[in-house]
Order: sequence, then C-alpha cells, then structure tokens
Amino acid sequence: MGRHGAIVSLINTPEFSLFILLVILIVGPLVAARLRIPTLIGLIAGGILVGPFGLNWIRYNSLLSDFGDLGILFLMFLAGISFNLRAFFANRANSITYGLLGFGIPFGLSIAVVLGLSEAGILGAMLVGAMWASNTLVAYPEVVSAGLQDNRAVTASVSAGVVADLLSLTVLAIATSTAVIEADSDPTTRAVNAAGELPIWIGIALLAFATLWLLPRIASWFFVKIGHSRVQRFLFAIAAMTGAAVLADVGGLEGLIGAFLAGLGLNKLVPAESELMGRLDFVGGTLFVPAFLVSIGLSIDPKVLFDGETLLLALLFTVLVVVGKGVAAAITGAIFRVTGAEIGLMASLSMGQAASTLAIAQVGFTLGFFGQVTVNASVLTIVACAFITSIGTKAFARRVERPAHVESILGRRVLVDATGTDEEMTAGLTVGGSIARPDDGVVVPILVPGSGGLEGATNRMEKAEAVAAALGHDSTGVSRIDEGFASGVLHLIEEQNASMVVLRWDGPDLIRNVVFGSVIDDIGARCAVPSLALRIESEWSRVVVVTGSTTIDWHAEDASMAIAVGERLARSQGKPLVVITTEQAFVDRHDVDLDSLSVIVVRRLNTKVLEVIETDDLVITPAHVARTVSSVWNRRMPRILPAKNLGVVAGPYRLSVTDVGPVRAQNSLIGPATDLSN
Repeated sequence: MGRHGAIVSLINTPEFSLFILLVILIVGPLVAARLRIPTLIGLIAGGILVGPFGLNWIRYNSLLSDFGDLGILFLMFLAGISFNLRAFFANRANSITYGLLGFGIPFGLSIAVVLGLSEAGILGAMLVGAMWASNTLVAYPEVVSAGLQDNRAVTASVSAGVVADLLSLTVLAIATSTAVIEADSDPTTRAVNAAGELPIWIGIALLAFATLWLLPRIASWFFVKIGHSRVQRFLFAIAAMTGAAVLADVGGLEGLIGAFLAGLGLNKLVPAESELMGRLDFVGGTLFVPAFLVSIGLSIDPKVLFDGETLLLALLFTVLVVVGKGVAAAITGAIFRVTGAEIGLMASLSMGQAASTLAIAQVGFTLGFFGQVTVNASVLTIVACAFITSIGTKAFARRVERPAHVESILGRRVLVDATGTDEEMTAGLTVGGSIARPDDGVVVPILVPGSGGLEGATNRMEKAEAVAAALGHDSTGVSRIDEGFASGVLHLIEEQNASMVVLRWDGPDLIRNVVFGSVIDDIGARCAVPSLALRIESEWSRVVVVTGSTTIDWHAEDASMAIAVGERLARSQGKPLVVITTEQAFVDRHDVDLDSLSVIVVRRLNTKVLEVIETDDLVITPAHVARTVSSVWNRRMPRILPAKNLGVVAGPYRLSVTDVGPVRAQNSLIGPATDLSN
C-alpha cells in the first residue's frame, strides 16, 4: 500500500474521526470566543473545514454522522426536560398569546414568501415557516445578568418560545410523516426517518400516551424502587429518550419529536438543579449537541455560502424573523398593556435562532423539501439574528425597570437537617421532598459536625443520601465544620442559595425549649429564607393546618406559607388536608385543589380546637400562633396537645419555637361555619 493509500485508510477509521471531532469541540468554541461570535458558528465552521467540501477528513457515513444523529435527539430531549412548566402556567395567558402570535405571524409570512418566490411545495414552505417561527433564547444570559429573569416580558418570552417550538415541532411531524426516503437516493443524503409502520394519527396518540402518561409513572417507580444510583437514573433517562425516538419512528414521526416528548414526560422528576440534570447537561452539552452542530457543517459547501442567491435568501429570512417577532410582540404588548421597553425586550429576546432551527433545516434538506442553498442561508440568518438579539436585548434591558420585589420559589432548594434518629431523618427528607417537588426543586441533607466529627458526619450523610434516593430524590448532602450548629446552618443556607430550611425539633416542652429551642430561635431570627421546625414521632394520617390570625401582613404571609406546606404534604403523601382558620375567605383565596380538603372555621383558637386534632395528625402552624400564647398554656402543652407530629413554619427572620403552646390566638374574628369555641 502506498503512502497516499495509507493516509486515506487512516482517515476512514473511527479513531481518526473521533479525534478530529474532539479537536473541533475544543478549538471551535475558543476561536469563536476570541472572534466574539456565537459558539455554534465556530462549531459549524469546524465541520465545514474538515468535511467533504473542505479537507475531506470526515465523510457523511462516518462516526461523526452518528454522533450528530444522537445530538439532535439530545438537543430536543434537553429542551423538554428543562422546560419550566411552573413559569409557563403562572403566565399562561400572555405566554400562550405571545406564543401563538410569535409562531403564527412568522409562519404565515414565511409560507407566503416561499410560495410566491420559489417552486417549493406547501410542505417545504411549511418547514421554512417552522424554522423562523421557532426561537432559541440565545440572549437569555443578558437578562439574567441584568436581574430581569423574573420580569413579565422575559417570562412571557421564555414560555412563548416553548409554545412556538411545540407548534414548529408539530409542523415538522406533519411534514416528515409524509416523506419516504428512497433506498437509492443520493448517498450524501442521510435518511433521518423512514416511513412509519403505523398511520400517523395512531402514532401521535401512542407516542403521547407513552411519553406523557406512561413514562412518568414508570420513571417514578424506577427511581424509588430500583434506580437509587445516579448511573442507573442517567441510563434510564437516555433509554427513555432513545426509546421514545424509536416509537416516534414506528409511528411515522421524526425521532426528535419523541425525544422532546420524553423530556417533557421526565420534566417533573428531574429537577433543574439536580445532579442528574447536571450530568445530562454535561454529556449532551459537551459532546452530543456540539457534534450535531459540527455535522451540520459537513453538508455546507463554503464556495456557495456567500454567493448572491444565498445572501439574498439569508437577508429575506432575517427580515421575516425581525418583522414576524416584532409584530407579535407589539400586538401582545398592546393586549396586556406592557411598556414600550418591555415590548422591545420581548421582541429582541425572541429573535434568537440556533440549533433547533438548524435541526428543522437539516431534516427538510435530508427529506428533499428544499436544497442546500436554504441550509446555507439558514446558517447566515442564525449569525445575523445572534447579533440582533444580543444587541437589542442588551439595549432594551437597560430601559426596563427592575422589579422591586421578586417572590421566591419555596421549594427550589430545600435544606434538611439530617441529625437525630434515622426515623427523624427520613421524616425530614420526606417533608422536604414534598415541599421541593412541585417546584421541580432539590432536597439537600445538611450536617454541621463539631471538630473531629467529620468522619461520623460522612457516614451519616451517606445514609441520608441513600434515604433520599429511596424516596425518589436526587440528593447530594453537604457537611460543614463550624463554630456551632446555628452558625453552620446559616452559612450553609447562604452558600447553597437555599429557598427553605427544615430543622429537626424536639417539640414543645418548656424545659427542652429553654435548652434546644434557643438554637432554633437563633437560626430563625437570622435566617434569610423561610424555615420549618419539625417534630415527627409517628406516621401521620392527616395534615392539619392551623392558620391563626391573618389581620397583620406578616401573619397572613406565614399563614399562607403554612397552607402551602400543608397542601404539598397532603398531596404528595395522599393524605386528607384539614385547615382550621378564623376566616373562610382567607383559605378560599389560596385555591387549594384537593378533593380531601376540609375547612373548619372557628371564633378563636382555644382548647376546643384540640378536640379536632388526633394523635396521628401532622399539625402545621405559623410561628406567630406560638407567640400569642401565654406561658401558663406552654406548661400544659405536652399534656393537652394530642398530636405527636408538629411543624412550625415562618418567613425570613421570624421563626421562633421557644413559646410554643396550644393553638390559641387572641382577638380572632367570628367565622361563618363550624364553631368549636362554645
């Protein structure tokens, strides 16, 4: 074999292809950062350089092509699994409105222009419309650095982007379901999806059922019963992604549709700040998604990238994006009466285009709906839109008023005191997990060992993490050696950016409160996040919330928090919820959606209320109820309070358990329902 033949043989090996891919993944982003251009452009340029139209080091049927196929699945899977369902439902009116307009206007304009200026069929025009109707929040880091991530315009743009992407994927599903790739087609064209084995209407229904109903139930069972290690859970997530893609193929849909729906199905079970999400992000964002972007470059001929036809088409695409998203933002702003600066922020933030656009373009090219010129023009349009969205977002962000107060998400990151008995630790993690799960949050066991106690704390933390895993949570515990328990917990709250802390409590006893309660009071007085002191001595059959007075603003805030905690506990454990209050209207405002909810309205909270509470109840009450009780009741508390389980909740800087006595508030209002005070 000659020297040239040996080189050709080397280039065709998987080892060489993988080496070249890794070099591009390292060098491409570095060069892009130096040139101040989007990273995806650097990766695509690397693919062009080593592809068939460049150095010809990597070919279509190489290892990189397979990585690219997996990368597009990973891209859609991560989009579904990281979708903020809470933000979407909290702003569903303007999000859906802006999403529909942000999709419909660019989509309609694109179809009209493509059909008027080219011979592309209706399906090709629809795919072009789907490309520019979708959007990627390339400039989102700009609004985060400006502190505007919770602004109504930003949250609407984030949620509306998901609506637009869902509709674009629906268009892609319709288009790909009609396509049949011939076996003897151009060898440089990779078939992404062959004709399905089932009619599309059956395929869609089966895929939706499997990913959105069946998959979450199987995953929940697997995480609790079998998959306690992160490796097992990671492999389960990847299997769910690929399995859904296969099911989509069988149903005549594009595999990336199945991957996206699998991500939505696992959304509530994989918190954004969990270790599992971090691993998925790392593997997908480090290897597979960048490999997809590099694979895009393999099909681009740099000789025709900047010819007249490509440049004109790219200019036309850019105008469609700017006009379509701008008009949609203006109409939405007029409907919901947002400021001009917020309209500009919505529009500029939504103009970003990235990998999802390229995914649709690549599928359309592979299926023969349009030619290489469209793909080349798409790359140029993405570059132009990246600069427009970055400059526009930064400019309008300076003009938008900063929010005066941002409501924190209670369960985003819940720290749980892992001291005490194994039963107390399990109960604390159960309560913490119930609070965190509705917000897609994480549970973090914490320990503050004294000097020389780190080894024992390590063993204890391993047990806490195993208990959390058995409860279905992905938890990484944190230990900290500090001067004392209170200062250690306070430092951990700050270092871990906690949203709430759950503290083990010995319960309402006058002698013990003097000794132990002062530590919790010390934490509560200096704690910058909501806190819950928890005593659990037995299994509970009901959750009983005693709201206390709500006439003072901070009393009402803590009572609302008690209801929120009680509802989450009742829902996650499948237990009835009982709310004892002096004001029915206060409970009604919280719109608790539980069939098992019972509301008992009383004139005042005295010993008669204790007749409602049973031994195996879990009582949740705000801390201000404790502070309205006299010391004589405190002495009688252990004898007259039948419940063995008690939680005292309070907002920042307000938790106190030293004066906890029977639930008796003074000067309570008369309520219209059941009266237990006579």
